[in-house]
Amino acid sequence: MKTMIVSIVLMCVGLVAKSQNLTLEVRDIENLKGYLMVAIYNSKESYRKSPVSAFRVEVKDKVMILPCQGLPAGTYAIALYHDENNNGVLDTGAYGRPTEKYGFSNDAEGVMGEPPYEKCSFVLKADTTMVIHLK
Repeated sequence: MKTMIVSIVLMCVGLVAKSQNLTLEVRDIENLKGYLMVAIYNSKESYRKSPVSAFRVEVKDKVMILPCQGLPAGTYAIALYHDENNNGVLDTGAYGRPTEKYGFSNDAEGVMGEPPYEKCSFVLKADTTMVIHLK
């Protein structure tokens, strides 16, 4: 029994040791209200459809530091927006242009829409800090 418990503990420690820590530094926040809505994707097929991780964080500062711990090494893309009015959606105006600030990993920008996965994707091999400027 003790051997089995020790084996399980060592296995869990091994899994944690193999994970990477990603820190998001979100800049250019104008209004200190609402939430940052964050989605992390791990493939082109899941991009903007099915995030591997999604969370929201209350906006309390003009620069927010968001720890994303425990991600396995791999390729990821991040999309986020500032939900100022806390309605759970990225508000848009004429022609679908966003009225709330948003950002993507690598500070990627799209032409007439969101940037493609290839522009946003990055390889996570070690602990990393990704700076994203809201637009």
